[in-house]
Amino acid sequence: MKLSNLKDLRIIKKDLAPEPEAKPAGNKPRTRTVETRSKEEEKARIEGLVRGQKVRMMDTNDTAILVGFGKDFYELEMDGLIIRAVRSEFIPIDPEEDRKLRAAVPGKLLKTADGPHHSPDPLAELTVDLHIERIPGSEGIPEWAALDFQMNYFRQVLRQNLRYKGKRIVFIHGVGNGKLASAIRKELDEVHALSCTYTYGPMGATNVTIK
Repeated sequence: MKLSNLKDLRIIKKDLAPEPEAKPAGNKPRTRTVETRSKEEEKARIEGLVRGQKVRMMDTNDTAILVGFGKDFYELEMDGLIIRAVRSEFIPIDPEEDRKLRAAVPGKLLKTADGPHHSPDPLAELTVDLHIERIPGSEGIPEWAALDFQMNYFRQVLRQNLRYKGKRIVFIHGVGNGKLASAIRKELDEVHALSCTYTYGPMGATNVTIK
């Protein structure tokens, strides 16, 4: 074939050029669904709380499901009803933490130099450490709610042991600023005066005797 000029060469190259191959379907850009969380939900997630999580109420020992997040409260579903609660009023139910809680509350947990062990005697002396980091389920409790959480745990342990006349419970609250010790002794004076007596124990402890 004789080409008369450069223009003819360009036309021939264009005609002979292979058609571009179709890109496989797999190379199409993928779309992503971005899940957005509210500030409250993100804060709860950092504390280990997620929607649909099972929790236990500190005061009543009932269980509920975490269904919503508010600025200063959480929404819980209990027996078909939606209730509002602050963080100090419930603990997330984790199998291991739940085992620890059930072991501590009935009044059969003793602390010795070798660590905690179980006693078959319900009248055996019970030592309960109320330091926030020693209470099962306290992970993620904000500082402003710590005292309420400690008091709820104190009430729960005491309530579970009121049937054991003569039982002695040593509540370790530490020295600190004295707020926890004062709150415990005030409640013993105002609420449990007919069912308990107490004495000041070693530094940072209050000894309670069920009567």
